[in-house]
Amino acid sequence: MQKLVLIPPPAIAFALIGLAFGIDRLLPNLPHLGLPGLGLVLMAAGISLGAAALANFFRQRTTFVPHGEPSSLVVRGDYQWTRNPMYLGLCTIVLGVALYFGMLPLFLVPPAMFVLIDRVYIPYEEAKLLKLFGAPYEEFLGKVARWL
Repeated sequence: MQKLVLIPPPAIAFALIGLAFGIDRLLPNLPHLGLPGLGLVLMAAGISLGAAALANFFRQRTTFVPHGEPSSLVVRGDYQWTRNPMYLGLCTIVLGVALYFGMLPLFLVPPAMFVLIDRVYIPYEEAKLLKLFGAPYEEFLGKVARWL
């Protein structure tokens, strides 16, 4: 599972979305249950959240890559209310995509991404950050929720 963190989560999201489109084409009689307006709002919100979080990493000149070596702990901006705003943004984007297109297979992507991120990426990163930053990171863990 640790080798999985070498694959960027957005790449996995794109692959799962592509797979869902393929399944929808193979099963053309599946109903579509879209809410395109809400989907667009969620995609925009997710992109905004992820971009703002990414900007904090650039400001602190540290890596945002899950398997990279961070040089500092980012705790400002959106990180004051969620420890994982980029992942939250990505999950929000894929939910928005599902709602926009309304294809039933797409509705499997958001929970799949959430579980993958929550069970693989975040534990990997938390263990690394705890080892690198110790007590300050422990304090951050105690103050800020993993998701919301």
